[in-house]
Amino acid sequence: MPVDPTPLSDIPKIVAASRATFLTKRTLPLEFRKEQLRALERLILENEEELVAAIYKDLHRPKDFEVSSCLKSIRGLLRDLEKLTADLKVDSPKATDDSFVRLSPLGSVLVIGPWNFPIMLVIDPLAGAIAAGNTCIIKPSEVPEECASLLARLVPKYMDPTVVSVVSGGVEETTVLLNQRFDHIFYTGGTEVGKIIMAAAAKNLTPVTLELGGKCPVIISKDADILKAGQTIAFWKAMNSGQVCLTVNYILCPKNLQEPLIQTIIGTWKHLFGGSNGSGDFKDSANYPRIINKRQFDRLEKLLQKAKTQNTLVFGGKSDADELYMEPTIFTGVSVKDEIMKDEIFGPLLPIIDCETIDDAISIMNQQEHALNANIFTKNQEDIDRLLLETRSGALNVNDIAAHMA
Repeated sequence: MPVDPTPLSDIPKIVAASRATFLTKRTLPLEFRKEQLRALERLILENEEELVAAIYKDLHRPKDFEVSSCLKSIRGLLRDLEKLTADLKVDSPKATDDSFVRLSPLGSVLVIGPWNFPIMLVIDPLAGAIAAGNTCIIKPSEVPEECASLLARLVPKYMDPTVVSVVSGGVEETTVLLNQRFDHIFYTGGTEVGKIIMAAAAKNLTPVTLELGGKCPVIISKDADILKAGQTIAFWKAMNSGQVCLTVNYILCPKNLQEPLIQTIIGTWKHLFGGSNGSGDFKDSANYPRIINKRQFDRLEKLLQKAKTQNTLVFGGKSDADELYMEPTIFTGVSVKDEIMKDEIFGPLLPIIDCETIDDAISIMNQQEHALNANIFTKNQEDIDRLLLETRSGALNVNDIAAHMA
């Protein structure tokens, strides 16, 4: 059920009220912050089933780590709040001085959430903003309608409305929000919207945190554990039907290892999603997620059909627009110039590029935008050291994928 958008004329008043609350200093005491974190914890605990159901309705994704990770984040902040906010003693210019760094709240914070993890990537930054002593306005993505509607209903019920506010709506409401002055903006999503947010923030010199994804590679070395690599790749590529910023965007693999790797990936997918009625059709599985909406499906369908003309389809390729279903699909014979390599895929399409050496892998990685997450399966420490030295990425995982997300 779509949520009613916040009236545009109300948005400046909501932002002004948020700023006014911060200036009263109500949010500064640690005990007040803990009260708000406990309220957020209750929101999750008392509505967990409803939150999981909303995620399933929007994305056909069964219960996973999304809701539980929110509890983990909140409880970690409650446990460590004194340590996280303590003064940091530093060396003084004069021996007689006593110098320290005090961490102060920023003020009024805006959190703009994405559609792929619509609960976790709103609640987690909200919890951080509260723990730091800020007031916060959250703008959940309007695309997952059930989750957006649920957050708009639950947050005012549990949270102090003068400290945490919800603005609902789409582009128009977000544009009005960005015309207001904030003390920090936190955004998770695509690069193009990230540029818009940064430009808007620059008008007031507002600091931003932008988590924008990127094309994340997996490098398969000649000595890689193919069973582990294939199973891990299969799990991550199928998660949320590939709609994950940290998932595998392409594989760099020696030609002679591609067949065993591909068969391991396919076997893992069949084990996970073989179909609830034994049909073998992943579409029949209660656990296989769907593409979020028609717009994203059409984008991926276009990319799928183009890849069928440019590359070699070795598995998958089926789709159903009515059900927003797209089968996990593997292509080989891919080059960096092909359409499937131009942008972040954000879907269940998996290109494999012939890559015989670490030199070739580094060269290909450096032709792409810096990855949010790079991964290598290898026993060779020299290869790991070279990736750390000669490439740039948000993280480098060895013999795993996105392990730092846990």
